[in-house]
Amino acid sequence: MIFRLAVGLAIVAAQVSAETNTTGNQLNGWYPCAEYTFSDDGNSTGQLAECAVYMAPLCYPGICASVNSKIEIFVKRLPAVGGDPEKATNVWLVEGGPGRPSPSSTYGF
Repeated sequence: MIFRLAVGLAIVAAQVSAETNTTGNQLNGWYPCAEYTFSDDGNSTGQLAECAVYMAPLCYPGICASVNSKIEIFVKRLPAVGGDPEKATNVWLVEGGPGRPSPSSTYGF
């Protein structure tokens, strides 16, 4: 469950990054939040996550009629804890792969 949440957030974060670079800043800013979204998902390590809400276009020009509709997407990230966080590289966890459906790949992790 947590892995799927992390994968979903990673994909959304990639979209956030791409959209922010092309259409201006549509992120409401990062704020501190709990590592786990739901309290029964596991024990917290004490590490604080950072959360934000991203306004993503629901429709793009030429795809559907309501090009101005937007939806709110909740994103969460865990900042680097070792070394210099400003120079830390990103790690993306993407579920699935060529020839293997996503649900079956979770058993390998």
